[in-house]
Amino acid sequence: MKRQLLGASTLVFLLLMTLSSCKGKSTTSQDASPAGEFETEDVQSGSIQCMRSYDYTDTLTVNGHCYEYTIHREADESLPMVTDDEGVNYADNRYTLTILRDGQSCFDRQFTKANFASYLTPEFRERGILDGMMCDRSLPGLCFALSVTLPQSDMVEPLLLRIDPAGGLVIESDTRSENDFEE
Repeated sequence: MKRQLLGASTLVFLLLMTLSSCKGKSTTSQDASPAGEFETEDVQSGSIQCMRSYDYTDTLTVNGHCYEYTIHREADESLPMVTDDEGVNYADNRYTLTILRDGQSCFDRQFTKANFASYLTPEFRERGILDGMMCDRSLPGLCFALSVTLPQSDMVEPLLLRIDPAGGLVIESDTRSENDFEE
């Protein structure tokens, strides 16, 4: 398990990687918003910070097969609420990953932070939210990078989700360092 404080060069790299590797289409039920942007929802006695819903679809070819994947993110207030040091409440997110192989469904699953609890430190299990999922084209096969972060900070626990062609999955901590991304 690894907790990282992302440096400026790592954040720039992740942004560039996202922009360069994601040539698909992004649609949202609301106005498009960058990852990490929160909106406030009034809920009875207080307010809850929620990330906007997000849908992203793209394709890639692996071993001669065309894979089309869709990543859907939505804030889910039925999940345990996360509260930061200032007492601000955040809704955690639920991600749905759907993959078609040559037009046929091969993977369809929802993920919450609970799916990754054994890979997270106690601080991230308690105070982190699942806030990022993207296809990681720097690795072979169907590999998705995930992040659990402390809201409104640069503290992150990076994870990898590898999908095999039969629809199975392997979850692991992403132990790559910043130097692993340099060319």
